[in-house]
Amino acid sequence: MSPLAVHTHANHASSVTPSVAAAAGALLDAGLRDVRNQGVLLDGVNADPHALLDLCFALLDGARIMPYYFYMCDLIPYSEHWRISVAQAQHLQHQLMGYLPGFATPRIVCDVPFVGKRWVHQVAEYDTERGISYWTKNYLTSIEQGDPDALERRYEYYDPIHTLPAAGREWWARHATDDSALRAAEVAEASRRTAALQAH
Repeated sequence: MSPLAVHTHANHASSVTPSVAAAAGALLDAGLRDVRNQGVLLDGVNADPHALLDLCFALLDGARIMPYYFYMCDLIPYSEHWRISVAQAQHLQHQLMGYLPGFATPRIVCDVPFVGKRWVHQVAEYDTERGISYWTKNYLTSIEQGDPDALERRYEYYDPIHTLPAAGREWWARHATDDSALRAAEVAEASRRTAALQAH
């Protein structure tokens, strides 16, 4: 029995070459149910409506690959220049709507530490000046079974500082030595450790 789906990883329309289209077509013709694309939003590469739509049409019309997810770039070292804010991601999702069939409109998601992937419009609260968004979760992982507050807690996600308005950048500059300024890195690192524990 053949697998139901294969996921590709293309971040720009120029990556969807005739060879890619031929390979996807061969998989589909062999009986695979879906070939889907999971990309990453990268500032300067695809994080604007025209580039993202070009990629989606190249995938769908040019290669029969379903645009599936676009993830916001993770909170990882040396990636700040690629990252965009939650507000920018929400704007991109809005701009995509209506141009593609509903089944082929990709969902833009934020992989929130300790929560997992969330559609960018699922944010519970958002301080756009300081770039801190707050998210909730609706399920427990195996290591959270004994945590009665896990489903009530709000989990933080941090926009890149260079995307913030002047007042927000100034706030972070004034608090650069405060515990609050270190929180983003600590949250991301703790989330990675938790993910590693769950994998074993």
